[in-house]
Amino acid sequence: MGWKPQLNVVCGRCGKSHGLHGPCVSNSRRKQTIIPKLTFGKCPKCEKSYGAGGPLTHDCAPKSDFKKRRTKFTKEQRAREREKARKARPKHDYTECGDDACKRALCVAHKSGKEIGDEQGFSRGWQLGYDRGIADCPRKHE
Repeated sequence: MGWKPQLNVVCGRCGKSHGLHGPCVSNSRRKQTIIPKLTFGKCPKCEKSYGAGGPLTHDCAPKSDFKKRRTKFTKEQRAREREKARKARPKHDYTECGDDACKRALCVAHKSGKEIGDEQGFSRGWQLGYDRGIADCPRKHE
């Protein structure tokens, strides 16, 4: 706790200390006057200026990070709830879906693929592509 009594010059119109002839920005019609004011500096813990009684009567109230901790906690709680809701949702297996009116993309693709006979088409298409690739290749294949 340091005693640093100083005599500062304060503006009579806005109450700020900006030197003897500093720019005062105020909408007041009062004349800009210079008022001497005795100060004791700032508290090293809370960075607030000491009152008229100096450091002896100062009630230190350091800044709290309660708001930051509370918002972090609420965000974590919401994330946990979303995760619980996501895990609680029943799985929808497109291979076992028996609903013909199901509009999910995987279900529709799987059902339309069954009707076409994708296994036969895949084997036929692979063989055609393999034969075409062999014919176009400049090297000898045995």
